[in-house]
Amino acid sequence: MDANIQPRMRQGQDGAQRIGYLDALRGFIMFVIVEFHVTFFCFHASNRVCSFTWYLMQITVPMFFFISGFLAYRRDVKWDLGHLGRFFKKKIPFLLVGATLFFLLYVYVFDRGLSNAVFTAGKCGYWFTYVLLIFFILYAVVRFLVREPWADIVLVLFGLALLVTAWPGYKDYVPLSGKVLSFLSVDFWHLFIYFVLGTLVKKHFALVERLLDGKWLVTLCLLIYFLGNIFQYYIPVSYKILSVFFALSGIVILFSFFHNKQALFSGQTKLGSALQLVGRRTLDIYLIHFFLIPYNLSLVSFFTDHPMPLVELIVSSFLAIVIIGVSLLVSNVIRLSPFLGHWLFGAKNV
Repeated sequence: MDANIQPRMRQGQDGAQRIGYLDALRGFIMFVIVEFHVTFFCFHASNRVCSFTWYLMQITVPMFFFISGFLAYRRDVKWDLGHLGRFFKKKIPFLLVGATLFFLLYVYVFDRGLSNAVFTAGKCGYWFTYVLLIFFILYAVVRFLVREPWADIVLVLFGLALLVTAWPGYKDYVPLSGKVLSFLSVDFWHLFIYFVLGTLVKKHFALVERLLDGKWLVTLCLLIYFLGNIFQYYIPVSYKILSVFFALSGIVILFSFFHNKQALFSGQTKLGSALQLVGRRTLDIYLIHFFLIPYNLSLVSFFTDHPMPLVELIVSSFLAIVIIGVSLLVSNVIRLSPFLGHWLFGAKNV
């Protein structure tokens, strides 16, 4: 097999190259994230005892950063000053303007207090876009300053170094105030390793395909993920360390499943078409859906007081589908204005 083989792509309506099964995978992940937010904000049933969604969330957020890194890598790009400028010109407005406007609107509508919201790592849920922008900047600067093959090595070292931010006590060794660290959402920087992993998988895609086709890697990851979760309380290792293994094994499982079942998730099937639609509008849904979550449902705390994981999953999945549907409707209305569609969601301004 040619070592330079890359995933087959198709031309999107916006002129960008798209990979069908990755769009479907992103759509599935977006569904799980919305469903998790329903269980977290509505039912407060987010702990690993009473919620199936907790186990999926071990994978989905790292998987989102993995896909972002996968799509960020391009073999034919020369990282000179001109490309660096174009890269920043595209990414900074795309990830900063819309997220900031929706974040400020959310703070106003739900009266969260601007200072308190800004200086918390979670940013009322809007942390993802800011952290992803930081990852893009770090990735671009390394690619610009460091030549191959050292760039990959430097990125991996950065990723491993940032893993320490997953440990609560890391702040004691950082010469910055807690407010600054929270403003920068440093608590989530440990996810950079998955972004780097995505770039490496894209770069060495032929090798990855052979590993996935060999079955032993997927089998090992299935054993690690399921047995590790079942017996995690008996494993003499910190959950922070275990979560890295759960995320890595889960990424392999999900990526392998969607890659090997491309026909199922193609645009020719109803499931594939629906997931790809959601996958192409993940930013829109992410920015809008926080306004649609029914925070004051009478069912709040019900699933915590009476854990019924399967019933909770069914109810929260139904609500997630409704919220995603309404988010897409709102997105389509906003995109009637090319100006708003461009600055809020990064749509091509025509």
